[in-house]
Amino acid sequence: MAERLVVVDRLLDGSVPAAGAVWSRATAWILRIALEQSVDELWARTEPDLARCPMRAQLLALRVIAGPSVAARTAALWTALSHAAHHHDTELAPGVSELRRWREDTARIAGELAAVRR
Repeated sequence: MAERLVVVDRLLDGSVPAAGAVWSRATAWILRIALEQSVDELWARTEPDLARCPMRAQLLALRVIAGPSVAARTAALWTALSHAAHHHDTELAPGVSELRRWREDTARIAGELAAVRR
């Protein structure tokens, strides 16, 4: 997961000029993948069978394993990243400040999920 956050940091500081106009949506996709990886790592430690479920089901199960607060924040972030990663003709792509906030939220939630022991 740390490698993905390094790539996100490079995209956010403009170190990847080849990303062109898609850099913001690419950043959202990478953050979503990093968040999903953190959830996968939690299941690998606690409930391996849950890793085979759809992500929405996994997010619901987080409430029991990680607690309601972490589960709610994880689900909200995953939903926001999912929405931002897709192109919508009538909406602007996410901005740098929003992506930076999501990057910090992803790192914070990943740390919280890593601390969950069963």
